[in-house]
Amino acid sequence: MNGAATAPDRGRAAVAEVVGLLDLAPVEPATVTTDRLVPVAGVYSGRGTSRGTTRRYGGLIAAQALTAAAHTVRPGRPVHSLHAYFTRPGDSRRPVTYLVESLRDGPSISTRRVVALQRDTPIFFLTASFHDPGGGPAHGPSAPEVPPPDEVPTLTELLADAPARLAAVQDMLFAFDTRYLGPPPGERTAGERAGEAHRRAWVRVAGRMPDDVPLHVGALVLISDLPLLLSAMVAGHATEWGPGDLGVSIDHTVWFHRPCRADEWLLYDCDSPWAAAGRGLATGRLYARDGDLVATVAQEGLLLTRPAR
Repeated sequence: MNGAATAPDRGRAAVAEVVGLLDLAPVEPATVTTDRLVPVAGVYSGRGTSRGTTRRYGGLIAAQALTAAAHTVRPGRPVHSLHAYFTRPGDSRRPVTYLVESLRDGPSISTRRVVALQRDTPIFFLTASFHDPGGGPAHGPSAPEVPPPDEVPTLTELLADAPARLAAVQDMLFAFDTRYLGPPPGERTAGERAGEAHRRAWVRVAGRMPDDVPLHVGALVLISDLPLLLSAMVAGHATEWGPGDLGVSIDHTVWFHRPCRADEWLLYDCDSPWAAAGRGLATGRLYARDGDLVATVAQEGLLLTRPAR
């Protein structure tokens, strides 16, 4: 993740990128063709990005959709879960319109549904629930014991022998400092068998972000989609996930357990309990540096492989 720019310059650029991607513009509802059975709470536009491939990154759509939903919920009622489906590929370079429907505003819970439109065509659906925190029983797992991030190789160090691959990964993950505990993304360690799919990484936004809770929640959703499906990809593959192979998200779920800062180190513990029939299921837990569980994530995706020539 080290580039020609200095660390402070890179940090500022990373924060500017994340903030810009999550800074949605209000849109007049009358400009969107719709026939809804429930009230429209708001319409917003999210910009695209030139990074990565032309296929829009699923984590970005989910983060922008959740941000749009949060704009329509009263302050102090944070999100506790989102459930999303990707129905069509989006163009990463074009903006997306997010139509927010208000399903319910109750005494302690608000529910929103979001439809993401590109060229007036739905490409993504999200349902999010927001809850006033209350008392009650509390428990949760402790983070696994792993080396601290400053003892884990950077991507630059991990992929030093693969400059072309490093450049592609750095472009995709520019805004994030990501440090994998184990092999490079998409590879299996020596002696690791098919079906063993545990992947762990330290990750954070690469610069200091403003003290804005919804912004950090949106950044957490961006992070939640970064390495997750790789565990399912590698688990069922003979040696490594090749350049012609592809993982495509079908759905994405996040349960938010406690507030966190996305610009501070988070441990992402991912595995894949199942893969078959051209699909793979991946689950993940995000832990704060103090060991508390921040979020639980689940995702199913298509695993598309090209026959070896």
